[in-house]
Amino acid sequence: MPQEIKVKVSMHSQKCRKDVMKTVTKLSGVDEVSVDLQKEMLVVIGDVDPVCVASSLRKKRKVANIVSVGPYKKKDKEVNKPVGFPMMYCNTPCYDGYGRFVYGYPTTHDAGGCNIL
Repeated sequence: MPQEIKVKVSMHSQKCRKDVMKTVTKLSGVDEVSVDLQKEMLVVIGDVDPVCVASSLRKKRKVANIVSVGPYKKKDKEVNKPVGFPMMYCNTPCYDGYGRFVYGYPTTHDAGGCNIL
């Protein structure tokens, strides 16, 4: 079962942030990683041991303190997000009279329907 691990890590620049991301993503069982540089907070989601996360960061000479560990709860916005599809107008392809098939409403010289009929 995936869990959410919040770790306070000392980070001062984008380079530190990048090093932390590389270190944590190499661990097995990590599904998602997010880093907030201003708050110096690392959030790891997945089936991974929190002690392994902290110890791997400490091996890279980062000060890492585990803030919280708990079950991962999906946000309602992610679950109920509507999926958008491109708008299409035609059910079948039509021959436009100029040697090509047209998908959508054909642009014909007689302004009629499909020229296949």
